[in-house]
Amino acid sequence: MKLLFVLTAIAALLALATAIEFDLSAAPEAANSRRCLSQWLPKNTHVKVNAKALPGFPGQKVNMEIHDDSPHLNQYGARNQMDDVTFRFDTQAHANVIACFQNVLEPGYPSDGRALTIQFTMESGAMAEDFHRVQQEEKLKPMEIELRRLSMTLDDIQEELQYLKQREGTLRDANERMNGRVKTFSFFSIAVLIGVAGYQ
Repeated sequence: MKLLFVLTAIAALLALATAIEFDLSAAPEAANSRRCLSQWLPKNTHVKVNAKALPGFPGQKVNMEIHDDSPHLNQYGARNQMDDVTFRFDTQAHANVIACFQNVLEPGYPSDGRALTIQFTMESGAMAEDFHRVQQEEKLKPMEIELRRLSMTLDDIQEELQYLKQREGTLRDANERMNGRVKTFSFFSIAVLIGVAGYQ
């Protein structure tokens, strides 16, 4: 029982989830004022994004776009005039997943500082799975669902650690090459100094 508690606590601490609420000021579309939120996620991670624009003064529409900052600039979703939207996708690269919001003030409405409140949630890995649906489809007991959730969380952690190990190896190799170059340059500099001293 204690082991299950410890595993649950570790899974809860390491779960990748972001929940935020913020006010987004309205501006004419030409101003192109956006607010972006990002989270780094490894490749092939299942992600669930929920965004909701709470009702406010009329004359505002919220546009949303989700992409990453990898060299391919993968697009994961976009919605114009969103009110309550959910996106589910799998990441295509090790990169920051970026959600950008723009509150566009419609023509004919004054720029009087009006804003909308946005509620935003990004869940990834095991947290993004719909375990209630899985439980109903496979007729699993609550303990079996919890074990599956823990197993998926541990798989996510293992994949992330594997990526970090690979990245550390790449950086270590680059560091060793640079150290070799510095060592060669140092020997060359000493040889030049000895040559100049001997010449004088």
